[in-house]
Amino acid sequence: MATHCLSGRSLLRCGSQYGFRQTGGGLAMRPESAWAVFVSQIYDSGRDGTEWNHIMLDIGSDAVLELYVWLFDRIDEEEEALLQENIRFWFNARKAVAQYSSNYRNMLLYGSGAGRYARLAVKVLRSTGKNALFRGYDLSFPKESFTEYLPAIYRENLRLQRFLAVHQNLYLGMEKKVDDLAEKLDYELCMKNQAVRLARWLGWGDLARQVEEGTLRELLRRGISLAGRKGTCQYYVEMVGILTGAEAFVIEEPEECRATVVLRERPEDGRERYLDWLRKNVPIGMAIDFVILHRTDRLDGQCFLDVTSCLSEYDSALTENGCPVECLRLL
Repeated sequence: MATHCLSGRSLLRCGSQYGFRQTGGGLAMRPESAWAVFVSQIYDSGRDGTEWNHIMLDIGSDAVLELYVWLFDRIDEEEEALLQENIRFWFNARKAVAQYSSNYRNMLLYGSGAGRYARLAVKVLRSTGKNALFRGYDLSFPKESFTEYLPAIYRENLRLQRFLAVHQNLYLGMEKKVDDLAEKLDYELCMKNQAVRLARWLGWGDLARQVEEGTLRELLRRGISLAGRKGTCQYYVEMVGILTGAEAFVIEEPEECRATVVLRERPEDGRERYLDWLRKNVPIGMAIDFVILHRTDRLDGQCFLDVTSCLSEYDSALTENGCPVECLRLL
């Protein structure tokens, strides 16, 4: 089995950078930067003269890039000190001696150099559009070639290895997508943009782009059970709880196809706006209202009393015809 050196979720823990800024989904090129570069930490294969296998970048299609890889058996401490002192100077001085360089996101790492240690650098020349984030990389070793499946006489043929590498790259790329599918469907582990996509599948497309990440993942956590109850009163009660964090209960009027969802407390700052989304997503033929106690003075279809109020039995002194509403006086 090949060993993989994964970048992890936080690229800044995996190396040094110049001209990038950290975002929730990865590294983005600063608008004022003419170019940006990320230089990774040193990866150790554990054996001198290792023929490394493959490097794959996870970077958006809107980025124009250069990829460099150095392989070596000895670590130069002075060079490491220079890298920490001035990333740009180190990179400009070292890029010409990289054993491997490419303008592509995937590159084979055997045939032109070997070494126990590996380091990579990604230079972004231009970054346009939203799909330009540098999210990570996968560096693998030792060398794997489809020639290993052929008779021994063909296995050390470098030209044949490079020919089969094209098909190998396509096959392994599809295999990686299959391997990553479970993570992409896991709402706890996937990136936020993937979580938004999952929420769109459940019918919350416009809402998913508005809510906070924690709320989005809670929607996905309870999404399957909620999706089957859309249009019911219980659905709106649970959605209010998820979106606003406030406890809610419902007053139903089935014969009128009407209901009112009552919130006991005022939602946290900024989360009351989600009630507008709920109001706009009520099925045709139904009327659902949302009322927040402690700030409700209303006398329309129903009368809402604050939680400090109570009702008691009383005898009405009104005549059979009642009295005009403007004559009522609340005590």
